[in-house]
Amino acid sequence: MLQEQYESTLILDNERHLFIRLFKENDLSRKKIRPFRILSGSLHYFRVLPQSWPDRIEKMKKAGLNTIETYIPWNLHEPEMGTYKFTEGLTDLVSFLKLVHQHQMFTIIRPSGYICAEWEWGGLPSWLLQDDHMRVRSTHPNFLKALRNYYSILLPILSEHQYNRHGQGSIIAFQIENEYGGYGDDKNYLEAIRSIYSEYYLNELFFTSDNRFDLAKGALDDVWATVNFQRNVKENIDKLVEFRPMHHLMISEYWTGWFDYWGGTHQTGQNGEYSAKDFEQDLEEILLNSKYEISLNFYMFFGGTNFGFTSGGHHFPTAKYSPLVTSYDYDAPLSEAGDPTDKYFIIQNVIKKFYEQNPNLIIYNHERAIDDKFEIIKPSISKKGALGKINIYGSKTFEQILNDDILTKKYSVHNGPLNMEQVKAENQTIGASQGFIVYTNNKIQNLLKENEEHFIAIPAVADNTIVVANGKVIFKSLHTDNSIKFTVPSDTLNLTIIVENMGRINYGSTLDRSRKGILDKVLFDNKIELTEWTVHVLGFRQGMSSITDWNKLNIDDKDANTINDLTNGPQLFYAPFHIENEKTIQNTYLSLNAQWTKGVAFINGFNLGRYWSIGPQLTLYIPKELLFKGFNHIQLFELYTYGKSIELVDTPVIHA
Repeated sequence: MLQEQYESTLILDNERHLFIRLFKENDLSRKKIRPFRILSGSLHYFRVLPQSWPDRIEKMKKAGLNTIETYIPWNLHEPEMGTYKFTEGLTDLVSFLKLVHQHQMFTIIRPSGYICAEWEWGGLPSWLLQDDHMRVRSTHPNFLKALRNYYSILLPILSEHQYNRHGQGSIIAFQIENEYGGYGDDKNYLEAIRSIYSEYYLNELFFTSDNRFDLAKGALDDVWATVNFQRNVKENIDKLVEFRPMHHLMISEYWTGWFDYWGGTHQTGQNGEYSAKDFEQDLEEILLNSKYEISLNFYMFFGGTNFGFTSGGHHFPTAKYSPLVTSYDYDAPLSEAGDPTDKYFIIQNVIKKFYEQNPNLIIYNHERAIDDKFEIIKPSISKKGALGKINIYGSKTFEQILNDDILTKKYSVHNGPLNMEQVKAENQTIGASQGFIVYTNNKIQNLLKENEEHFIAIPAVADNTIVVANGKVIFKSLHTDNSIKFTVPSDTLNLTIIVENMGRINYGSTLDRSRKGILDKVLFDNKIELTEWTVHVLGFRQGMSSITDWNKLNIDDKDANTINDLTNGPQLFYAPFHIENEKTIQNTYLSLNAQWTKGVAFINGFNLGRYWSIGPQLTLYIPKELLFKGFNHIQLFELYTYGKSIELVDTPVIHA
């Protein structure tokens, strides 16, 4: 049976113009061609709870946008090979697309296997690394095979939601690959992706996006090339014009702010402060004062949150590994809590002026044969709640955690220690994705000699480590320590090495160097290789709300401000609290005082993400949808130190 032929909704001519074919009640065959300008904003459905999708979309439309842009993270939708998730919670892509359509907006989809986005391994699923020879973003047979399998599920969903299908379609463009010029220049790889798109009947407009220096490497000759940048508008636009002098100009990512690293300073721009005033001048240059017709997508319009273990990491601006913080606020026009910022109102006002100059370009996704209008409507600001101080009730020791089948998976390794992705059980590769991996050796006493100093060297490890001997911490390293060496007490009966995955690389040439855990041999006195290990995978994927039998924590009031060291290894802490009045449930922030150092926080079993006292982020955002009238509880998996209490406050601290 022949597939019906569909015309793409967007049309590029050879004079830098962009046009659109619309379904109208008096023109259902789409014969009329209208001038169009894409005014889009990035909203990652996977960085905000589904209950808030309508609010964020509505606020973006009120700012004057006509399009929502989003990535689709492969590792969210296929977390384990062959296990696909598209129907629940953050994975419910169809519901998100339907909401965009209901709000009469268009959608740009960026479905490439790699997305960057400061997201864990740029969206690539970690199980790809079970192949020792894997080369991602390439024509490596196993990579393309895995990508094709994923696309066999994803692309039919996207195909049905193309605008040219009529019905509930909103998608008007698809990105082939994401900033590929910053990684490689294999045109066969790009052609392979395009071929798969076409095979699954994606026939809306295709495009690529790169920074101005990588346009040639990341583009295909007959595919719309777009540019990504912040500031220096003229230089970047001139470079795009030079590269594609005939095509309409599109900024696929105009960076409204920037992201933060643990231990760094809070960034509002790529190269330092990017004030609202500077942003306004740049936006006016793009939309009001340029001699060119320019479409653009604000990246990000709403940043959101890297819930759980989803934040990525870089090997820049230095050569050392730099993990990203939990908040993806990005200094975006909508804050992490979805509130308008100064940049929001600037966009709203500049677009109002743009529409006053070009009223024929006010176009939304509906079939009514009317002229659309745009009026400034002030968006709402969410209420915040300060529920105050909450005392820690109890804890679990690290030994108790490892013995809890709900929290951990246990494997015996005889050719180890193996990295996170290569853990095997009964000759079957299991693979660990996120969180922590724990290696225990119970035979080391056979090698130790009394009154002699012994040491262990590990040439390659990622990322942080804590080493415990006989239940006592003897060594700690940070994510910047790529190799470690430590002395082993002569009376050691069991040795445990805890390794934290702080997020796989999400951008750059080092993308393939993303394996986590112990990455090389464990050498005793540089002579004997230790290969027998019991491995625990601590991913906190389920069961956090069902933990019972807590050890009661007793801290006197006189010691309430004391910083207590976890000399026996990490612990899991438990802080229950009640909300008596449902009306007091508002968005809030978890604040950890100086008694807490580093770990992971959970609210009612939901993984809020990582915290770390080195900042710049010192609070974790808690959406009100995660709180309940009556009983609630917070859990902290803390690595180094602890205190008597935590606090829920009404003001975020992301710039300490």
